[in-house]
Amino acid sequence: MESQWFVARLHDRSIRGLSRQVAALIQSGMLPVGTNLPPIRKLAFALGVSPATVSIAWGELRRRNLIEGRGRSGMFVTGTSIVPHPVRRTASVGLSKTSFDLTSYTPDLSLLPSLDRAFSLVGRTPNLNAYEDETIIGALRAIASDTWPYTPEDFMACNGGYGGVHDVMHALIPPGSMVAVEDPAPMRVLDILDHLSALIVPVRSDEEGPLPDSLQAALGRGATAFYLQPGLNAITGRAISAARAAELAVSMADAPATWIIEDDALSGLADKTAASLGVWRPEQTIHVRSLSKSLGPDLRIGVISASARIIRELQAFRSFGAGWTSRLLQSAAAWMLTDTETCATVARARHVYGMRRRALADALANHGIDVGGGGGFSLWLPVVNEVDALATLASDGIRVTGGKKCSVGGAPHIRLSFSRLISDQEWLASRLVFAGLR
Repeated sequence: MESQWFVARLHDRSIRGLSRQVAALIQSGMLPVGTNLPPIRKLAFALGVSPATVSIAWGELRRRNLIEGRGRSGMFVTGTSIVPHPVRRTASVGLSKTSFDLTSYTPDLSLLPSLDRAFSLVGRTPNLNAYEDETIIGALRAIASDTWPYTPEDFMACNGGYGGVHDVMHALIPPGSMVAVEDPAPMRVLDILDHLSALIVPVRSDEEGPLPDSLQAALGRGATAFYLQPGLNAITGRAISAARAAELAVSMADAPATWIIEDDALSGLADKTAASLGVWRPEQTIHVRSLSKSLGPDLRIGVISASARIIRELQAFRSFGAGWTSRLLQSAAAWMLTDTETCATVARARHVYGMRRRALADALANHGIDVGGGGGFSLWLPVVNEVDALATLASDGIRVTGGKKCSVGGAPHIRLSFSRLISDQEWLASRLVFAGLR
């Protein structure tokens, strides 16, 4: 489209106005996918605004995945979605199923505890149906206090682990900020940061967790926050050691204004309590514990800890929506966490997942591949060429996740789930090796 076409249709020349009007033109079909947009300077001159105004407006459209491009190739229309959506996760769902789908990083339903008894008792929940923005019910607060990896000032219930991470990031990370992220990281977390137009700075890791030198480099660039998974990493299955956590805490002492956002995504399925940096840096730490993988995804319950001031800020942010997490669900979760039968079921699930991981690890070891220790649901496997590995496995009816969806600029990997893998380990190992494991 020529600049004059836009001049006739863009009457509000403010940053917000340009972004809103162009989004409407894209969503209406007047600017179809593939349309090349005029160069920023040329369009700005025609509209009588500064190039910075157009550039910032275009940045908002890019954040919403409506346009893309850079440099001499210019910008072009790439999507017509009315609302922003998580690009990485959206690309991973709704695809045709294969005979051997290993992309579902969810618990085995047969290993989850029953919810029947828990929900038969929720009538005892205090303040039931009261329109009060209560942060957390007393029973769940007491359990969290007894089991938390450090002693925080305050707690808040949240709508699942990702719901908690979403609220924390949107409340505390200004759009466009630089954020240090333990690499690899869950797709949803990277999508959340993309939605915030954050510059993701990967913090490389080894078997003990994020590397202090890599974190120091990210902090030196001015990171506003540091995201990490102190318990079992949802991608690699490794946990941060206590010694490494202490080293990272020393690094964070040099950045007192940087938030530490801890995501304990697999709480209940790890052999040890997460090694939280909150032991050393409680005033900076926001720790999010998910109960979904151990008690059940539909329970949608997690718990956040932070300073009392940050809990107040998060509560104020949540007032845009429901304002509080269902007391019915909180009450059910609190009962389950103290129920002997439920605790035994979770312990059995932890054991079974460990056996399934060992079975696949042993099968790979027979081919000379050492995956190291760990737990959770996933294996993070290095490959010679990610695209070739995905294609080779797909030809065998095996679907896994490409590492690029979970890593920012790292070496080629694939990620697969073994949470429901009860057989065929030897066959799978042979196909993985043939696909180019290294």
